[in-house]
Amino acid sequence: MDGTRVQVLQDIENWIRNPEAPQIFWLAGMAGTGKTAIAQTVCSRVHEHAEVMLGGSFFCSRSTGSAAQRKVRCIVPTLARLLARKSIKFGEALAAELTNDPEIPNHRVSEQVKRLLYKPLIAVKDSHVPIVFVIDALDECGGKPTAGEAPNTDSDRMVSELLTALVDLSRSSVKLPVKFLVTSRPETHIRDTPVSDITFSTILHLHTVGTEQVTSDIRLYISTRLFSSPKLRARFTADDADLLARLSDGLFIVATTALKYALGEGIDAAASRFKTLLNSARDGLSSGAAVPLDSMYSLILMDTARVGQVHADELNALLQLLASLLSAQMALSVAALADILDQDKDEVRARLSRLHAVVYVPDDDDEPSLRVLHASFGDYLFHRAPSAISISQSLGHVIMARGCLHFMAKYLHFNVSQSQSSYHTNPATKPGTITLPLEYACLQWIYHVSGLPSVSSLEEDIHNIFRAKFLFWLEVMSVLGQVRRAIAMLVFAAGMVRGNVCAINRSSSNARIGSIGSTSTIPPGC
Repeated sequence: MDGTRVQVLQDIENWIRNPEAPQIFWLAGMAGTGKTAIAQTVCSRVHEHAEVMLGGSFFCSRSTGSAAQRKVRCIVPTLARLLARKSIKFGEALAAELTNDPEIPNHRVSEQVKRLLYKPLIAVKDSHVPIVFVIDALDECGGKPTAGEAPNTDSDRMVSELLTALVDLSRSSVKLPVKFLVTSRPETHIRDTPVSDITFSTILHLHTVGTEQVTSDIRLYISTRLFSSPKLRARFTADDADLLARLSDGLFIVATTALKYALGEGIDAAASRFKTLLNSARDGLSSGAAVPLDSMYSLILMDTARVGQVHADELNALLQLLASLLSAQMALSVAALADILDQDKDEVRARLSRLHAVVYVPDDDDEPSLRVLHASFGDYLFHRAPSAISISQSLGHVIMARGCLHFMAKYLHFNVSQSQSSYHTNPATKPGTITLPLEYACLQWIYHVSGLPSVSSLEEDIHNIFRAKFLFWLEVMSVLGQVRRAIAMLVFAAGMVRGNVCAINRSSSNARIGSIGSTSTIPPGC
């Protein structure tokens, strides 16, 4: 749509025109972020531009009725055939290769790139017109077969082989006037190829595009549709457009699907159908509006789970990690989550990276930005996922509550803030001894405990930790500037567990905590 994705399209156009730029542009993004729409727009613009040639395009798709669009082996022969129809020199060179070996289309993908693209392209190496190839949704090649079709277990390997071969082509001694725009979800087998190296590719992750820019584009689309006629303008307001744009949360597919539903039965029914898209609080989409997203999430998870191929323990470990991540109340890093759960950080990274299309896993283990990319993914897992991959909302609280309590039991100790004197005020900045996982555990343990259907299994842990290490915990809360919150947490906890949750000697009730700088009285009941 005119006026949307302006900066992204400009970046791609600049890449095409820059002869010094890498010959590969990798556009990565989770499902529903608009990769295919961008690829289609690029094809249309290049096709209409006299100074650029659209060599060919290949749009992979698992949902299409064409089996060829799921086969990696069809990509290179298709691109070569399309360019041969536009360039006589390329076509003659391609014909020569096929005359020498008519079976090239059945060879390995890397051999296809060499014989069907690289060698024929040498014939047009002096062209002053850039030749652009577009390969969209490469992650969708292979995967789940249609009825009567044998599963292609080598599809991921062939995708990796294709990308590696394209990088090799771009690094050849002969400078070819060719550019490859590749779009995909950031799946592991794609990220593990040289295409993810900025030395060889220009890379744009759509989730790094500014939120305001994406929301503005979505709102423009929604407004154009909602106010496209006088009758519609009489039924909808700017607030309606703003609300749906906000609830779309950066996913174009949510907005397009919602409007297709709202406007699908005609103008007279549009307003009422729009209302059914929203839950009663108007702060989220109704379950019916999430059906298209559910299909995508199911596909992503089923692929990741490789149902029938992945051991049940491994799948269970992955789902427990997702449950923990979805219940987290602060932005955590890979290392912090691993520490809280007492797991190896490399294993945590490896498991979550398999869901890179829906979970953002930062490259730096210590960067606190690990997160699910869209809230609807959690809604799907909690409420609508098939039993093999569904999780309960309490599961994450169970895991994180135990993790927080055990982490505090292990790492809270005398002078945890390393103050030189109890008479000094708190430091201006958080000391390095109070790590992110320790901060999280001290601040959030009560949130996870409160999310449990029953706390009976944790009463003993709470009792033991706060009997022995209450002052150490309070020291951390003081350094974090959270003493008032600490008191509220204790009062709340006292009403949840049997007896005296704090289990602190009454002689400690008026203990002077040096790092607080004042006398703190523990409220009655604790």
